Formats: sequence, C-alpha cells, structure tokens
Amino acid sequence: MGVREIAVLGGGNGGHAIAADLSLAGFNVNLYELSAFKTKFEATLKRREIDITGKARKGTAILNKVTIDIKEAISDAEIIIIAVPAYGHRTFAEVCANYVEEKQIIVLMPGTCGSLEFAKVLREKEIEKDILLAETATLPYGCRLVGPAQVAVRIVAKIIPTGVFPAKKTHEVVSDLKELYPVVFPAKNVVEAALNNPNPIVHSPGALLNASRIEYSKGEFYLYKEGLTPSTLKVLDTMDKERQALLSGLGLKLYQCKDALDERDSVLGTTMAALFGSGSIDAGSTMKGPSNLQDRYITEDVPYGLVFMSSLGDMLHVPTHTMKSVINLFSVINQVDYFKDGRTVEKLGIAGSNVDTLNKFLNEGMF
Repeated sequence: MGVREIAVLGGGNGGHAIAADLSLAGFNVNLYELSAFKTKFEATLKRREIDITGKARKGTAILNKVTIDIKEAISDAEIIIIAVPAYGHRTFAEVCANYVEEKQIIVLMPGTCGSLEFAKVLREKEIEKDILLAETATLPYGCRLVGPAQVAVRIVAKIIPTGVFPAKKTHEVVSDLKELYPVVFPAKNVVEAALNNPNPIVHSPGALLNASRIEYSKGEFYLYKEGLTPSTLKVLDTMDKERQALLSGLGLKLYQCKDALDERDSVLGTTMAALFGSGSIDAGSTMKGPSNLQDRYITEDVPYGLVFMSSLGDMLHVPTHTMKSVINLFSVINQVDYFKDGRTVEKLGIAGSNVDTLNKFLNEGMF
C-alpha cells in the first residue's frame, strides 16, 4: 500500500465515517475539527476512538490522532480529506493555507466546485507550493452520527466521480485515491465532479415543496420516505434536465453506476441512485430530516449547489429557470439573498469565461 498517512478535517457525520472506516482499513488517520466545535467533538477528542456500524467496515476504530490543532493534523499527511459542508470550505482553506506541504493532495468530499475556492484562497495568500486539489461528487457514505463518537453508515457509494485541479494531474491523484476507495472514478475536471453531486437536485425541491410539513412535524420528517411524491419528482426531474444541459454544454457527462435504475427509481435514477445504486432510496428513507428550513439541505444545497449551477448557466447562456425559482423562494423563506451570498462564478474566479477558456483553465490551472 503506497498511501499511509491521511488527515480528515471535519468532525461531523462524514468526517467520523471516513476516519473510522479508513482507520479500520489500515491507514494512519488524524481527525481534526475547528476549536469552535470542540464541545460537540469532545467525546471523540478524549477517546481517540470511533464506533462504526452499518454498511462500511464495522468495529471500534483507533485513530492515530484526534486534534483541534491544524498543524498537528496535517503535518506529514499524504492525503488531506475535507469533509465539511460547502459553506465551510473557505474557512478550512484559510485554516490550512499556512501549513500545507509540497505534494500534498487535498480532497473535498464533496466539493460542489469548492476546490476552485480553495485554489483562490491559496493564490490570495501567495502560497506557491505544489499542492494538488481534488473534489468528489459525493461523500463515500450515507451516514449519521448516532451518539458521541458513534457513526452509522446506511449506504456506501458505488461510484465516486472525482475531479482534479488542474485536470492534467488527474491520473496521479486518482491512482492514490483509489487506494482508499476503489470506486473512485476520474471525472474530466472539477466542474464535472461538481455537477454530478445529486444533493442540490434532490434536497432543495424536496424541502421546498414540503416546507409546511417540515415545520409542522417539528423534527419528525423523512424526506426520502414521505417527501418525494409524484409532484415533487416533476420539479426534481426538470431541475435535473437543467443540470444535464449544463453538462452537455461543457462537453461533460453524468455518471451512473450500473444498477442505478429500477422501476421505483425511474426519476431519481439520474440523481441519488446514480451514485449509490437502486437501494439508495430505501436506505435514505431511514435517515430523518430535514428538521427545519435552516438545515444544510437548504443552507448548503441552495447557495452552494443551485446558485453555483445557476451562475454557471448565466455565464454560458444555459437557462436554469426552475433552479432560480427554488433559489428565489428559499431566499424569501429564510430572508437571505442566496444569489448574493452563494457560490458564484465571480467568487470562484472564473467569471467571463466561455466554454473553451473555462475548460482550458480547469485543465491547466491558469487562464
């Protein structure tokens, strides 16, 4: 095994699952969380162990280090995995910037084009080290923390499209990542990986069209069990067609694992089921949420998923009318201008690009 040292940044559901599963796979794993979240992270910090159950490796994983010291976490790590919501990407980039080392691979799981934001932060801070950035379309697991230092994995991804920035370095990065996850598959670039993230397409309309039910239920709501009715799926399907138009316009593709489609998943087959397989809806139905309209299903997937796609569509003259309707309505509901606050092409440093110049930038790392 070539890769040995891994740092996982983020002490939430995904971070715990990644750290525990890879530790049980034989890697030396450091787990880091921001000091602001130390209280919620206290049990893992003290134990240096995570109990993991479900569909991944099972058992009690003993971690190499558990820390709130970023230098300690990433020093000598060959691969740094950042498993935080998209609204945390810039914060983690700023925290890491002064401590990253030559030839380290930094992977956002998932990215939603956060790798470009990360690269922009490194440029702003004049960090000139040879750092390779990558992002996946999805977390490797559908998982939930079920107690202090305890995580349950309900489902694992069957294909993980992964983009690298710059894309000309894809082979060397993906070959290392495959040691961690054999289902990692090379995307053409980070935008292709970002547009293959199913969450904004599923979560946003699902939450919007069940807004009253979410508020009335006071936490007792299951999106995949009760929220994806035929009418909701029509909106979801229309948004997915807008996403596919973006992919097509850029010469990119949508990835699907071979068993993604069955009768029940006929609409969702190009979204969640595409990466997790046809059993994903049943697995998702066991996961509660969203519990309110400030949940990350909205506060991440609308401004960092839908706004990114809509902004990209505006730049490339690809209509995203339904996405914009969802963004507008959630802006009203939460009294936030998501178009202003979200992830736009301007904030990623790619505004004014056409298809050719954008693809060149994504491949070479410079305009």
